Amino acid sequence: VDRMPATMELGITSLLLSLLIGVPLGVLAAVYRGSWFDNTVRFFTVIFTSIPIFWTALLLILIFSVILGWLPSGGRQTVTINQQFDLMDRIRHLILPALVLSFGGIAGFSRIMRTETLEVLSTDYIRTARAKGLGNNSVWFVHALRNSLIPLMTILGPAIVGVLGGAVVTETIFSWPGMGRLTVNAAFSQDYPLVLGAGMFFAMLTIVGNLMSDVFYGWVDPRVRLE
Repeated sequence: VDRMPATMELGITSLLLSLLIGVPLGVLAAVYRGSWFDNTVRFFTVIFTSIPIFWTALLLILIFSVILGWLPSGGRQTVTINQQFDLMDRIRHLILPALVLSFGGIAGFSRIMRTETLEVLSTDYIRTARAKGLGNNSVWFVHALRNSLIPLMTILGPAIVGVLGGAVVTETIFSWPGMGRLTVNAAFSQDYPLVLGAGMFFAMLTIVGNLMSDVFYGWVDPRVRLE
């Protein structure tokens, strides 16, 4: 229970980054299909999908912490004698692990959104929206995006579990005091009850994630709510 807030903070932040970056990139890559922007997005999608999390984490620590000295290399906050909550210090510690954890989500979400948006842009109602004189932003991010999100909702629930599962590696590398690091330490020290408890937590999270996918269906597609 003590470690859960740190893991939720890291997981929610990385998931928000994945959605806020991956979804628009996928839509724009579909809109500008075959352009340099589309090719660049697809290239980095393959890179982020292929490179292991631990290698990316160590590379970013080397660049931004060791060489440039801009960001801390680990921990959740700077330890001081008179410990007080410092929002900017927390954000600086959160940037690197959240970025590392979001790379896989950005790649996955952008690929799905690109594929689905390409299909939606060729439908009749999109042609009708253009014929009515609607602007590109309205056509892309209102009409096309809403229907392209339906397949994304299928993986969004399990993606939450995947993000927190990936936090096991990320928290260990960045010395983040969350459940992932706690589980690794428990495994090394042969604390089997704690390992079983962590496994039960992730199992419950899987059930909640799948339930959230069903809820998201009704939010995105009104036909599901009517049924």
